[in-house]
Amino acid sequence: MEQASSLSVESHGATSFPKFRELPAELRVRIWQFAMPEARTVIIKSPYTRENTPTSLDVALPQGLDNEVTWHSAAQIPALLHVNAEARHEALMHYSLSLGVGEAQPRVYIDFNRDTLFFGDAELTPECSTLWTKTNDLDKVRRLAVIPEGAWRALLWTNIDLTSLQMLIFVHDTEKITPGFQPQLVEDEQSVAELSLQLELEQQIQQLETTMEEVLELENPMKQRIQAARDELDTLKMVLPEQWDKDLLVSTAVFKETRVC
Repeated sequence: MEQASSLSVESHGATSFPKFRELPAELRVRIWQFAMPEARTVIIKSPYTRENTPTSLDVALPQGLDNEVTWHSAAQIPALLHVNAEARHEALMHYSLSLGVGEAQPRVYIDFNRDTLFFGDAELTPECSTLWTKTNDLDKVRRLAVIPEGAWRALLWTNIDLTSLQMLIFVHDTEKITPGFQPQLVEDEQSVAELSLQLELEQQIQQLETTMEEVLELENPMKQRIQAARDELDTLKMVLPEQWDKDLLVSTAVFKETRVC
């Protein structure tokens, strides 16, 4: 019986590694870097949504301690920030508390090199319109996911600094899918460049063969999303020529549906 018990314990494997501290510093750093989270989609919430009933103690405590008007998120804080000083040091080389409004303390850990930010409806709600010009760190955002809204966005973004923006992702069907605790965007597989070229060719054919217009309509949902993205980007460039006079990658996506057990 004792032998069986011993084998049972061993079969579960080690739950700790006390010799880790004795490893060379360079190796420990490599391990911490390997343990960094993958690129995330971080859903940013309006400060005014804090008036809602909290869903957990982790959410309730910060609300009770902080009455500042600033953006927040339910995204998980990278675990390495809580392991030890060495792991935290490595994590802080990637993540920083960001998106404070004015003098308010920032509350969201973001890796601007990899994370995609999604403000959802909060980006376009009237009560948040005055926050944008006061929001810090928007000039560091590289990947931004937005809801397609046409010319209205151009009016709101007049004084917003997005000089580092490299990728703009238009997210569709947000009213149909709940992102879940760890939201994941599923980008359309076909590249925007390929679809844009295909759309241009189809438009030329439509001009030459007007009798085939109904046949050549964009019935594919992916093509429709790309066309809407191109139209909105054209609007931004037209209304805000100085801010948008740059090359920008454009993509379309939907949130991966979360299964409820």
